[in-house]
Amino acid sequence: MSVYTQLSEQDFRSFLALYDEGNLVSWKGIEAGVENTNYFVHTLHPEKGEQNFVLTIFEYQPKELLPFFINFMEILADSGLPVPSPIHGLDDKPLRIFKNKPCLLQARLSGHHIDKPDLTAAHCAEIGKNLARAHAVGLKASFSQDNMRGIQWIDQQVTRMTDLLSEEDSLLQTQQWKEIKNGLAKYPDLPKGLIHADLFVDNVLFEDDKVTGMIDFFQSCRDCLLYDVAVTVNDWCLTSDSLELDPDKTKALLEAYNQVRPFTDEERRAWHLMHRLSCLRFWISRLVTFVYPEEGSEHLNDQGAIRKFKDPDEFRDMLELRTAKSFSLILPS
Repeated sequence: MSVYTQLSEQDFRSFLALYDEGNLVSWKGIEAGVENTNYFVHTLHPEKGEQNFVLTIFEYQPKELLPFFINFMEILADSGLPVPSPIHGLDDKPLRIFKNKPCLLQARLSGHHIDKPDLTAAHCAEIGKNLARAHAVGLKASFSQDNMRGIQWIDQQVTRMTDLLSEEDSLLQTQQWKEIKNGLAKYPDLPKGLIHADLFVDNVLFEDDKVTGMIDFFQSCRDCLLYDVAVTVNDWCLTSDSLELDPDKTKALLEAYNQVRPFTDEERRAWHLMHRLSCLRFWISRLVTFVYPEEGSEHLNDQGAIRKFKDPDEFRDMLELRTAKSFSLILPS
């Protein structure tokens, strides 16, 4: 499970008293999360009627970083994108401390997650379009936040992992990072803006073929837009039974994105490197969680919570596949 902070009925009632969103009807822990505690909360308001929310309790992010995520979500929602806008309390503040941890109440959006085997080219086109729309909004933002898992962090982790991996994996990781870092240095003008940075399939809700919710913006930052595209392609566009890219799904996502925000010539040249970078970054981040499970644990309680671990080898294998076929991955003109 991934409910690290356990709340009682009285806790929920005390929390809701800070808002004008009605009385508590029910609540349920959300098991799908990995790093934060999340609850579904159902209320009844005398004027607004029945309402559904998601309560997120941040288990490790410092409070000072959270206003960026809130601001990003708000400008996306204000621009008409299907993003949950944080709920402001009676004090007109969206962020508050509860149980000595920062937390946020958001509207629960309609729709459901699509299982990967059920993804179609139409789903991929829809997410490509919405990702480009989000990037277009983020390019105009007047606020920013560095990628906490960007170049400097990867440098540190590759060094840190050298003696902890098998000789084969350590060599692969070191060589890949050297090639990717040196290669990307040749492309200094890649467009940068605010990105989601974690737009996996389980962070999007659908009704039929339409996106109704883009959620979990708590890894977002300012970085290369192309990196966000690569992260998304690597999770959305796989074949149903392998880590290979499905040509129809990939084409659908990239062409839909390109129609909203056309790729630059430099992005087309850097695409193969950025695709590999996204694989390497998630291989490393999963390794860090797996090898150093104690990191961040000081922020978690001892109520029997079990952290979820995702297989690091998936992205190692994907990295090797993308490297072998990197020059066949062409962005649309």
